[in-house]
Amino acid sequence: MHSYRIAIVGSPEAVSGFALLGVQVIAVSDAQSARTELFRLKKEMTTSVDGLERNVYAIVFVTEDLMTAVTPDDEKLLVKGALPAIIPLPSHRGSSGYGLARLKRLVERAVGSDVLN
Repeated sequence: MHSYRIAIVGSPEAVSGFALLGVQVIAVSDAQSARTELFRLKKEMTTSVDGLERNVYAIVFVTEDLMTAVTPDDEKLLVKGALPAIIPLPSHRGSSGYGLARLKRLVERAVGSDVLN
């Protein structure tokens, strides 16, 4: 049986409590460090008991305030493939609007028009 892990990337103030839930906490101090960690987590692989290579993480949460260093080209690379799912969350400072804007882009690409307005 495969068991995937969940991680969260964000400032220490925003993510420290998630460790109590069994989530791998990656505390970073700036957006560039968050970008680096997202790519590291995306590339982290393990070999399953049946000899297949698979991603370690199924879900990686990241606080919206740290997504400023992720360019549209970076985002395309991060979402390539099924895993891990990169999910932006509002930080302890509130929402920056990044998550909603990203959702609108995904829906527009899937449906062909912006149906969320």
